Amino acid sequence: MKSKINSTNSRRRTRKLQPATRNAALAAAIQQAAFFGLLIFAPLARGATERWAFCISLWLVLLALTAMMIRRLWQGEPLLPRTVLDLPIGLLLLLAGVSWFFSMYRQATSWAFMRLLLYIAAFYLTYDLASSKAAIRRMLVLLLGMGVLISLLGFIKYAGGSIPAFWKYRLDGHRLNSTFVNPNHAAGYLEMVFLFGLGYLFFRSRAEKMLLGSCLALIFIALLLSMSRGGWIATSASLMFMGAVFYSRLGWQRWKISLAITSFVLVVTLCFLGSNDLFRRIGSFSNQQEIGFNGRLGAAKATTQLIEEYPLWGTGLGTFPWSFTAVSPAGSNIRWREAHNDYVQIASEMGLPVLIPLGWGLFLIFRTVFKRLKHSGGDRFQTAITLGALGAIVAMLIHSLVDFNIQITSNGILFCVLVGLALSEKNSRHRSIGLEGRSAVFEY
Repeated sequence: MKSKINSTNSRRRTRKLQPATRNAALAAAIQQAAFFGLLIFAPLARGATERWAFCISLWLVLLALTAMMIRRLWQGEPLLPRTVLDLPIGLLLLLAGVSWFFSMYRQATSWAFMRLLLYIAAFYLTYDLASSKAAIRRMLVLLLGMGVLISLLGFIKYAGGSIPAFWKYRLDGHRLNSTFVNPNHAAGYLEMVFLFGLGYLFFRSRAEKMLLGSCLALIFIALLLSMSRGGWIATSASLMFMGAVFYSRLGWQRWKISLAITSFVLVVTLCFLGSNDLFRRIGSFSNQQEIGFNGRLGAAKATTQLIEEYPLWGTGLGTFPWSFTAVSPAGSNIRWREAHNDYVQIASEMGLPVLIPLGWGLFLIFRTVFKRLKHSGGDRFQTAITLGALGAIVAMLIHSLVDFNIQITSNGILFCVLVGLALSEKNSRHRSIGLEGRSAVFEY
Protein backbone atom coordinates (compact mmCIF):
# COMPACT_ATOMS: atom_id res chain seq x y z
CA MET A 1 0.00 0.00 0.00
CA LYS A 2 2.77 2.40 0.95
CA SER A 3 4.66 1.63 -2.24
CA LYS A 4 1.58 2.49 -4.35
CA ILE A 5 1.18 5.80 -2.51
CA ASN A 6 4.86 6.62 -2.97
CA SER A 7 4.65 5.74 -6.65
CA THR A 8 1.59 7.98 -7.10
CA ASN A 9 3.29 10.90 -5.33
CA SER A 10 6.40 10.41 -7.44
CA ARG A 11 4.35 10.56 -10.67
CA ARG A 12 2.63 13.72 -9.47
CA ARG A 13 5.95 15.38 -8.74
CA THR A 14 7.22 14.32 -12.16
CA ARG A 15 4.18 15.85 -13.87
CA LYS A 16 4.75 19.09 -11.96
CA LEU A 17 8.39 19.17 -12.97
CA GLN A 18 7.76 18.46 -16.65
CA PRO A 19 6.40 21.95 -17.55
CA ALA A 20 9.28 23.60 -15.67
CA THR A 21 11.75 21.32 -17.43
CA ARG A 22 10.27 22.11 -20.85
CA ASN A 23 10.22 25.84 -20.10
CA ALA A 24 13.81 25.80 -18.90
CA ALA A 25 14.89 23.85 -21.98
CA LEU A 26 13.06 26.33 -24.24
CA ALA A 27 14.69 29.29 -22.51
CA ALA A 28 18.09 27.61 -22.83
CA ALA A 29 17.49 27.01 -26.54
CA ILE A 30 16.53 30.66 -27.08
CA GLN A 31 19.59 31.76 -25.12
CA GLN A 32 21.96 29.70 -27.21
CA ALA A 33 20.32 30.55 -30.55
CA ALA A 34 20.37 34.30 -29.85
CA PHE A 35 23.95 34.26 -28.60
CA PHE A 36 25.23 32.15 -31.49
CA GLY A 37 23.34 34.48 -33.82
CA LEU A 38 25.28 37.36 -32.30
CA LEU A 39 28.61 35.58 -32.85
CA ILE A 40 27.69 35.04 -36.50
CA PHE A 41 26.16 38.46 -37.18
CA ALA A 42 28.74 40.78 -35.58
CA PRO A 43 31.82 39.94 -37.71
CA LEU A 44 29.76 39.73 -40.91
CA ALA A 45 28.20 43.15 -40.27
CA ARG A 46 31.51 44.96 -40.77
CA GLY A 47 32.48 44.27 -37.18
CA ALA A 48 29.15 45.70 -35.95
CA THR A 49 30.73 49.14 -35.58
CA GLU A 50 27.99 51.02 -37.42
CA ARG A 51 25.06 52.15 -35.33
CA TRP A 52 22.44 49.90 -36.98
CA ALA A 53 24.61 46.78 -36.58
CA PHE A 54 25.48 47.71 -33.02
CA CYS A 55 21.79 48.06 -32.13
CA ILE A 56 21.00 44.65 -33.63
CA SER A 57 23.85 43.18 -31.57
CA LEU A 58 22.36 44.79 -28.46
CA TRP A 59 18.95 43.25 -29.17
CA LEU A 60 20.46 39.80 -29.72
CA VAL A 61 22.45 39.89 -26.49
CA LEU A 62 19.44 41.28 -24.62
CA LEU A 63 17.32 38.36 -25.87
CA ALA A 64 19.99 35.84 -24.87
CA LEU A 65 20.51 37.47 -21.48
CA THR A 66 16.77 37.59 -20.75
CA ALA A 67 16.37 33.92 -21.66
CA MET A 68 19.32 33.01 -19.42
CA MET A 69 17.92 34.93 -16.45
CA ILE A 70 14.45 33.43 -16.86
CA ARG A 71 15.92 29.93 -17.00
CA ARG A 72 18.05 30.54 -13.94
CA LEU A 73 15.05 31.92 -12.03
CA TRP A 74 13.04 28.79 -12.85
CA GLN A 75 15.94 26.70 -11.58
CA GLY A 76 16.28 28.72 -8.37
CA GLU A 77 19.74 30.02 -9.28
CA PRO A 78 21.14 33.58 -9.13
CA LEU A 79 20.35 35.72 -12.17
CA LEU A 80 24.00 35.71 -13.20
CA PRO A 81 26.55 32.93 -12.69
CA ARG A 82 29.18 33.60 -10.05
CA THR A 83 32.69 34.13 -11.45
CA VAL A 84 36.08 35.24 -10.18
CA LEU A 85 35.66 38.50 -12.13
CA ASP A 86 32.47 39.67 -10.42
CA LEU A 87 34.18 42.24 -8.19
CA PRO A 88 36.47 43.76 -10.87
CA ILE A 89 33.50 43.95 -13.27
CA GLY A 90 31.37 45.63 -10.61
CA LEU A 91 34.10 48.19 -9.92
CA LEU A 92 34.58 48.81 -13.65
CA LEU A 93 30.85 49.46 -14.09
CA LEU A 94 30.87 51.81 -11.11
CA LEU A 95 33.75 53.83 -12.57
CA ALA A 96 32.05 53.88 -15.97
CA GLY A 97 28.90 55.23 -14.36
CA VAL A 98 30.86 57.91 -12.52
CA SER A 99 32.60 58.91 -15.76
CA TRP A 100 29.17 59.68 -17.26
CA PHE A 101 28.63 62.45 -14.69
CA PHE A 102 32.00 64.03 -15.51
CA SER A 103 31.80 63.40 -19.26
CA MET A 104 32.30 66.25 -21.70
CA TYR A 105 29.88 64.54 -24.12
CA ARG A 106 27.33 62.38 -22.34
CA GLN A 107 25.68 61.02 -25.47
CA ALA A 108 28.96 59.46 -26.60
CA THR A 109 29.53 58.14 -23.08
CA SER A 110 26.07 56.56 -23.07
CA TRP A 111 26.80 54.63 -26.29
CA ALA A 112 30.22 53.55 -25.01
CA PHE A 113 28.63 52.43 -21.74
CA MET A 114 26.16 50.26 -23.70
CA ARG A 115 29.07 48.69 -25.55
CA LEU A 116 30.71 47.90 -22.20
CA LEU A 117 27.47 46.27 -21.02
CA LEU A 118 27.35 44.27 -24.26
CA TYR A 119 30.85 42.92 -23.62
CA ILE A 120 30.07 42.03 -20.01
CA ALA A 121 26.88 40.26 -21.06
CA ALA A 122 28.86 38.27 -23.65
CA PHE A 123 31.24 37.13 -20.91
CA TYR A 124 28.46 35.96 -18.57
CA LEU A 125 26.54 34.27 -21.38
CA THR A 126 29.65 32.37 -22.43
CA TYR A 127 30.44 31.34 -18.88
CA ASP A 128 26.88 30.08 -18.45
CA LEU A 129 26.74 28.28 -21.80
CA ALA A 130 30.15 26.63 -21.41
CA SER A 131 28.82 24.19 -18.86
CA SER A 132 29.77 21.01 -20.69
CA LYS A 133 32.24 19.72 -23.22
CA ALA A 134 29.50 19.38 -25.83
CA ALA A 135 28.51 23.03 -25.44
CA ILE A 136 32.12 24.16 -25.69
CA ARG A 137 32.66 22.04 -28.81
CA ARG A 138 29.66 23.71 -30.45
CA MET A 139 31.12 27.11 -29.66
CA LEU A 140 34.54 26.05 -30.93
CA VAL A 141 33.07 24.78 -34.21
CA LEU A 142 31.11 28.00 -34.63
CA LEU A 143 34.13 30.25 -34.04
CA LEU A 144 36.38 28.20 -36.32
CA GLY A 145 33.66 28.16 -38.97
CA MET A 146 33.39 31.95 -38.77
CA GLY A 147 37.17 32.25 -39.06
CA VAL A 148 37.19 30.08 -42.19
CA LEU A 149 34.22 31.95 -43.71
CA ILE A 150 35.78 35.35 -43.12
CA SER A 151 39.08 34.08 -44.55
CA LEU A 152 37.38 32.73 -47.71
CA LEU A 153 35.44 35.95 -48.22
CA GLY A 154 38.70 37.81 -47.77
CA PHE A 155 40.46 35.66 -50.38
CA ILE A 156 37.68 36.26 -52.91
CA LYS A 157 37.71 39.99 -52.25
CA TYR A 158 41.51 40.16 -52.29
CA ALA A 159 41.62 38.43 -55.67
CA GLY A 160 38.99 40.78 -57.12
CA GLY A 161 36.24 38.17 -57.22
CA SER A 162 32.50 38.76 -57.03
CA ILE A 163 31.08 39.29 -53.55
CA PRO A 164 27.88 40.91 -52.21
CA ALA A 165 27.82 44.68 -52.64
CA PHE A 166 27.61 45.12 -48.87
CA TRP A 167 31.28 44.14 -48.57
CA LYS A 168 32.57 45.88 -51.72
CA TYR A 169 34.88 48.41 -50.14
CA ARG A 170 38.62 48.46 -49.75
CA LEU A 171 40.98 50.87 -48.04
CA ASP A 172 44.11 49.35 -49.54
CA GLY A 173 44.16 47.13 -52.59
CA HIS A 174 47.17 45.19 -51.28
CA ARG A 175 45.64 44.20 -47.93
CA LEU A 176 42.96 41.66 -47.04
CA ASN A 177 40.13 43.10 -44.95
CA SER A 178 37.31 40.64 -45.73
CA THR A 179 34.08 41.74 -44.00
CA PHE A 180 35.85 44.38 -41.90
CA VAL A 181 36.49 47.97 -42.91
CA ASN A 182 40.04 48.03 -41.54
CA PRO A 183 42.47 45.17 -42.33
CA ASN A 184 43.98 45.50 -38.84
CA HIS A 185 40.63 44.60 -37.32
CA ALA A 186 40.24 41.61 -39.62
CA ALA A 187 43.68 40.54 -38.38
CA GLY A 188 42.60 41.02 -34.77
CA TYR A 189 39.60 38.74 -35.22
CA LEU A 190 41.53 36.11 -37.18
CA GLU A 191 44.46 36.00 -34.76
CA MET A 192 42.14 35.21 -31.85
CA VAL A 193 40.35 32.44 -33.76
CA PHE A 194 43.66 31.03 -35.05
CA LEU A 195 45.31 30.82 -31.64
CA PHE A 196 42.19 29.45 -29.98
CA GLY A 197 41.98 26.69 -32.58
CA LEU A 198 45.73 26.05 -32.38
CA GLY A 199 45.54 25.28 -28.68
CA TYR A 200 42.81 22.75 -29.42
CA LEU A 201 44.80 21.26 -32.33
CA PHE A 202 47.62 19.95 -30.15
CA PHE A 203 45.29 17.64 -28.23
CA ARG A 204 43.27 16.04 -31.05
CA SER A 205 43.52 12.74 -32.88
CA ARG A 206 45.42 12.54 -36.17
CA ALA A 207 42.26 12.66 -38.34
CA GLU A 208 40.90 15.64 -36.46
CA LYS A 209 44.26 17.37 -36.68
CA MET A 210 44.25 17.16 -40.47
CA LEU A 211 40.85 18.82 -40.80
CA LEU A 212 41.44 21.37 -38.08
CA GLY A 213 44.96 22.06 -39.37
CA SER A 214 43.61 22.80 -42.85
CA CYS A 215 41.12 25.30 -41.43
CA LEU A 216 43.80 26.97 -39.33
CA ALA A 217 46.11 27.17 -42.37
CA LEU A 218 43.44 29.15 -44.27
CA ILE A 219 42.97 31.49 -41.33
CA PHE A 220 46.72 31.96 -40.94
CA ILE A 221 47.18 32.82 -44.62
CA ALA A 222 44.37 35.36 -44.39
CA LEU A 223 46.07 36.83 -41.31
CA LEU A 224 49.31 37.21 -43.28
CA LEU A 225 47.53 38.85 -46.23
CA SER A 226 45.95 41.41 -43.93
CA MET A 227 49.43 42.96 -43.79
CA SER A 228 48.77 43.88 -40.17
CA ARG A 229 52.12 44.31 -38.49
CA GLY A 230 50.44 44.45 -35.09
CA GLY A 231 48.63 41.21 -35.89
CA TRP A 232 51.85 39.49 -36.94
CA ILE A 233 53.74 40.60 -33.85
CA ALA A 234 50.90 39.75 -31.47
CA THR A 235 50.45 36.29 -33.00
CA SER A 236 54.17 35.53 -32.93
CA ALA A 237 54.55 36.70 -29.34
CA SER A 238 51.51 34.70 -28.24
CA LEU A 239 52.85 31.57 -29.95
CA MET A 240 56.09 31.90 -28.01
CA PHE A 241 54.07 32.41 -24.84
CA MET A 242 52.03 29.27 -25.54
CA GLY A 243 55.24 27.34 -26.22
CA ALA A 244 56.66 28.46 -22.89
CA VAL A 245 53.47 27.37 -21.11
CA PHE A 246 53.62 23.99 -22.85
CA TYR A 247 57.15 23.47 -21.62
CA SER A 248 56.92 24.86 -18.10
CA ARG A 249 53.38 23.90 -17.10
CA LEU A 250 52.43 20.90 -19.19
CA GLY A 251 55.75 19.08 -19.35
CA TRP A 252 55.94 18.74 -23.12
CA GLN A 253 59.21 17.43 -24.47
CA ARG A 254 61.62 20.15 -25.54
CA TRP A 255 61.89 18.76 -29.08
CA LYS A 256 58.15 19.03 -29.69
CA ILE A 257 58.10 22.67 -28.67
CA SER A 258 61.20 23.42 -30.73
CA LEU A 259 59.72 21.64 -33.75
CA ALA A 260 56.44 23.58 -33.52
CA ILE A 261 58.15 26.97 -33.16
CA THR A 262 60.69 26.19 -35.90
CA SER A 263 57.93 25.12 -38.28
CA PHE A 264 56.03 28.31 -37.67
CA VAL A 265 59.12 30.49 -38.18
CA LEU A 266 59.95 28.58 -41.38
CA VAL A 267 56.46 29.07 -42.82
CA VAL A 268 56.48 32.77 -42.01
CA THR A 269 59.97 33.19 -43.48
CA LEU A 270 58.95 31.48 -46.72
CA CYS A 271 55.90 33.71 -46.96
CA PHE A 272 58.06 36.79 -46.49
CA LEU A 273 60.61 35.66 -49.05
CA GLY A 274 57.88 34.99 -51.60
CA SER A 275 56.08 38.31 -51.30
CA ASN A 276 57.34 41.78 -52.14
CA ASP A 277 54.17 43.21 -50.60
CA LEU A 278 55.12 41.79 -47.23
CA PHE A 279 58.60 43.27 -47.51
CA ARG A 280 57.15 46.66 -48.34
CA ARG A 281 54.77 46.42 -45.43
CA ILE A 282 57.62 45.70 -43.01
CA GLY A 283 59.49 48.74 -44.29
CA SER A 284 56.53 51.10 -43.90
CA PHE A 285 56.67 51.67 -40.14
CA SER A 286 57.36 55.36 -40.68
CA ASN A 287 55.22 55.80 -43.79
CA GLN A 288 53.78 59.29 -43.78
CA GLN A 289 50.77 58.26 -45.87
CA GLU A 290 49.28 56.19 -43.07
CA ILE A 291 49.19 55.95 -39.31
CA GLY A 292 52.49 54.15 -38.75
CA PHE A 293 54.35 53.27 -35.59
CA ASN A 294 55.75 56.77 -35.10
CA GLY A 295 52.32 58.30 -35.54
CA ARG A 296 50.75 55.94 -33.02
CA LEU A 297 53.52 56.59 -30.54
CA GLY A 298 53.03 60.32 -30.95
CA ALA A 299 49.28 59.99 -30.41
CA ALA A 300 49.85 57.91 -27.25
CA LYS A 301 52.25 60.52 -25.88
CA ALA A 302 49.75 63.29 -26.64
CA THR A 303 47.01 61.30 -24.89
CA THR A 304 49.07 61.25 -21.71
CA GLN A 305 48.53 65.00 -21.56
CA LEU A 306 44.81 64.32 -21.19
CA ILE A 307 45.58 61.89 -18.38
CA GLU A 308 47.66 64.55 -16.63
CA GLU A 309 44.84 67.08 -17.01
CA TYR A 310 42.02 64.69 -15.98
CA PRO A 311 43.75 62.07 -13.80
CA LEU A 312 40.86 61.15 -11.52
CA TRP A 313 37.70 60.77 -13.64
CA GLY A 314 38.96 61.29 -17.18
CA THR A 315 37.08 63.05 -19.94
CA GLY A 316 34.28 60.48 -20.08
CA LEU A 317 34.02 57.03 -21.62
CA GLY A 318 33.87 57.23 -25.40
CA THR A 319 34.82 60.93 -25.63
CA PHE A 320 38.34 60.53 -27.08
CA PRO A 321 37.53 61.91 -30.57
CA TRP A 322 36.45 65.20 -28.98
CA SER A 323 38.92 65.46 -26.11
CA PHE A 324 41.99 64.65 -28.25
CA THR A 325 41.57 67.73 -30.44
CA ALA A 326 42.98 69.83 -27.59
CA VAL A 327 46.26 67.88 -27.49
CA SER A 328 46.59 66.65 -31.08
CA PRO A 329 50.24 66.78 -32.30
CA ALA A 330 51.08 69.98 -34.15
CA GLY A 331 51.05 69.59 -37.92
CA SER A 332 48.99 66.40 -37.85
CA ASN A 333 46.43 66.25 -40.66
CA ILE A 334 44.79 63.08 -39.29
CA ARG A 335 41.52 63.10 -37.41
CA TRP A 336 42.25 60.84 -34.48
CA ARG A 337 39.12 59.00 -33.42
CA GLU A 338 41.11 56.48 -31.38
CA ALA A 339 44.49 56.61 -29.66
CA HIS A 340 45.61 53.31 -31.29
CA ASN A 341 46.50 52.19 -27.77
CA ASP A 342 43.53 50.89 -25.79
CA TYR A 343 45.29 51.18 -22.43
CA VAL A 344 46.21 54.84 -22.80
CA GLN A 345 42.82 55.70 -24.25
CA ILE A 346 40.77 54.06 -21.50
CA ALA A 347 42.93 55.82 -18.87
CA SER A 348 42.31 59.18 -20.55
CA GLU A 349 38.56 58.55 -20.76
CA MET A 350 37.94 57.08 -17.30
CA GLY A 351 40.92 58.28 -15.30
CA LEU A 352 43.76 56.37 -13.68
CA PRO A 353 41.48 54.52 -11.19
CA VAL A 354 40.21 52.39 -14.09
CA LEU A 355 43.59 50.63 -14.12
CA ILE A 356 42.66 49.02 -10.78
CA PRO A 357 39.77 46.83 -12.02
CA LEU A 358 41.58 46.15 -15.32
CA GLY A 359 44.81 45.05 -13.63
CA TRP A 360 42.89 43.16 -10.96
CA GLY A 361 40.82 41.35 -13.56
CA LEU A 362 43.85 40.36 -15.66
CA PHE A 363 45.63 39.09 -12.54
CA LEU A 364 42.63 36.91 -11.64
CA ILE A 365 42.37 35.59 -15.20
CA PHE A 366 46.01 34.52 -15.40
CA ARG A 367 46.08 33.15 -11.84
CA THR A 368 42.94 31.08 -12.40
CA VAL A 369 44.07 29.77 -15.78
CA PHE A 370 47.56 28.81 -14.60
CA LYS A 371 46.11 26.99 -11.60
CA ARG A 372 43.74 25.13 -13.89
CA LEU A 373 46.53 24.15 -16.24
CA LYS A 374 48.65 22.95 -13.35
CA HIS A 375 45.86 20.88 -11.82
CA SER A 376 44.10 19.74 -15.00
CA GLY A 377 44.50 16.12 -13.92
CA GLY A 378 45.22 14.88 -17.42
CA ASP A 379 42.01 16.36 -18.90
CA ARG A 380 43.29 17.05 -22.40
CA PHE A 381 40.10 18.77 -23.53
CA GLN A 382 40.14 21.25 -20.67
CA THR A 383 43.84 21.91 -21.21
CA ALA A 384 43.35 22.50 -24.94
CA ILE A 385 40.47 24.95 -24.53
CA THR A 386 42.12 26.80 -21.65
CA LEU A 387 45.49 27.15 -23.36
CA GLY A 388 43.99 28.14 -26.71
CA ALA A 389 41.77 30.78 -25.12
CA LEU A 390 44.68 32.10 -23.06
CA GLY A 391 46.89 32.37 -26.14
CA ALA A 392 44.21 34.35 -27.97
CA ILE A 393 43.74 36.64 -24.96
CA VAL A 394 47.48 37.33 -24.77
CA ALA A 395 47.59 38.15 -28.48
CA MET A 396 44.80 40.69 -28.17
CA LEU A 397 46.38 42.26 -25.09
CA ILE A 398 49.59 42.76 -27.10
CA HIS A 399 47.79 43.97 -30.23
CA SER A 400 45.91 46.53 -28.13
CA LEU A 401 49.21 48.33 -27.51
CA VAL A 402 49.20 49.58 -31.10
CA ASP A 403 45.56 49.39 -32.18
CA PHE A 404 41.97 49.60 -30.96
CA ASN A 405 40.62 46.13 -31.71
CA ILE A 406 38.75 45.94 -28.40
CA GLN A 407 36.65 48.90 -29.52
CA ILE A 408 35.48 46.97 -32.59
CA THR A 409 32.26 45.35 -31.41
CA SER A 410 32.76 41.91 -32.96
CA ASN A 411 36.36 41.69 -31.72
CA GLY A 412 35.47 42.89 -28.23
CA ILE A 413 32.70 40.29 -28.05
CA LEU A 414 35.06 37.53 -29.19
CA PHE A 415 37.64 38.60 -26.61
CA CYS A 416 35.04 38.38 -23.82
CA VAL A 417 33.86 35.00 -25.12
CA LEU A 418 37.42 33.69 -24.90
CA VAL A 419 37.77 35.03 -21.36
CA GLY A 420 34.55 33.23 -20.45
CA LEU A 421 35.82 29.99 -21.99
CA ALA A 422 39.18 30.28 -20.23
CA LEU A 423 37.48 30.68 -16.84
CA SER A 424 34.52 28.32 -17.30
CA GLU A 425 34.24 25.12 -15.31
CA LYS A 426 34.15 22.82 -18.37
CA ASN A 427 32.39 20.06 -16.48
CA SER A 428 31.60 16.87 -18.32
CA ARG A 429 28.14 16.79 -16.76
CA HIS A 430 25.34 19.31 -17.14
CA ARG A 431 24.67 21.46 -14.12
CA SER A 432 20.91 21.75 -14.20
CA ILE A 433 17.59 20.80 -15.75
CA GLY A 434 17.66 23.60 -18.26
CA LEU A 435 21.13 22.70 -19.47
CA GLU A 436 20.20 19.06 -19.78
CA GLY A 437 17.24 20.05 -21.90
CA ARG A 438 19.42 22.27 -24.01
CA SER A 439 21.82 19.41 -24.62
CA ALA A 440 18.96 17.24 -25.80
CA VAL A 441 17.92 19.90 -28.29
CA PHE A 442 21.37 20.80 -29.66
CA GLU A 443 23.51 17.71 -29.19
CA TYR A 444 25.16 16.35 -32.27
